[in-house]
Amino acid sequence: MQQSNLIGHPAETNDDICSDGPSTLEIAEELIQHIERKQEVKREAQQEIDAEQRNRYPARRTGRMRRLFEAGKRQRSAQLLLQIWRSDYSILAFAIMMVSFYLMKESSSPAIGVLFFLFAMAEIDAMLSIFVVRLSFHQNMHTSYGTEDFERDWLRYRMLLVMAKAALLFVVATSCGTTALIACYIMWFFTSTQRLRYIILRSSMDEHYPELQRWSIFAILREAGIEPGRRNFDLLALIGIVLGFGIVLVF
Repeated sequence: MQQSNLIGHPAETNDDICSDGPSTLEIAEELIQHIERKQEVKREAQQEIDAEQRNRYPARRTGRMRRLFEAGKRQRSAQLLLQIWRSDYSILAFAIMMVSFYLMKESSSPAIGVLFFLFAMAEIDAMLSIFVVRLSFHQNMHTSYGTEDFERDWLRYRMLLVMAKAALLFVVATSCGTTALIACYIMWFFTSTQRLRYIILRSSMDEHYPELQRWSIFAILREAGIEPGRRNFDLLALIGIVLGFGIVLVF
C-alpha cells in the first residue's frame, strides 16, 4: 500500500522543492552581477580621479611654465628697452610726441600742434630709417647689395615718409588750423625735423648730406653754391624752428 502510494504519487523534483523561492543558480548570478557592479563603480571612480589628476597637474605645470615664459619675456623686453634707451633718444622723443598730441587735441593750440609735428615727424623719420634701410640691408647682407637695391630702399623710405608727413599735416590742420599747417610745412622744408631725427638717433653725422638737395631748402641754395654741410644744416634747422613757432605765436 505504501509502495503503490509511491507509484501513484511520484517524488517531487528539485524545481518543485524550490518553486516557492529563488534557485541556487539565480542567487549565484545575482551575486556575480553585484560584484561586477561594485567593480564597475570602482573603475569609474578611479577613472574620474585619474582624469582629475591629469587635468590638474599638467595645468599647474603649464601655468608655471607660462608664468616663467611671461616673466622671461618681460625681462627680455625690459632689457631691450634699456638698450634702446642707451643707444638713442627714440623713447624720450616718443613720450614727448604723445604728450604733445594729447595737449594738442585738448587745447587745439597751434604752438602745441607745431611741437607735436616736430617730434612726430622726426620720430617717424628715425624709425623708418631703421626699419626700411637697415633691415633691408641685413636682409640682403648675404647677397650683393648693389646700387639698385639701395635706390629701391631709398625710394621706399621716401614714399613712407611722404605718406607719414601728409597724415601728420592733416592731423595738425584739423586740430589747430591753417596757420599751424603752414608753420609745420615751413619747419619741415627748413630741415628742422630732419636735423632732430639725427639727434634722436645719436647718429654720427658727416659734413655732406646730398639727400637734402632733393626736397629741402638746399635744393634752392644749391643754385647759389651753398652746400648742405654740418654748419649750414644746423643753422637752417634752427631758422626753421624759429619761423615755425614765430608764425603761430604772431598770427
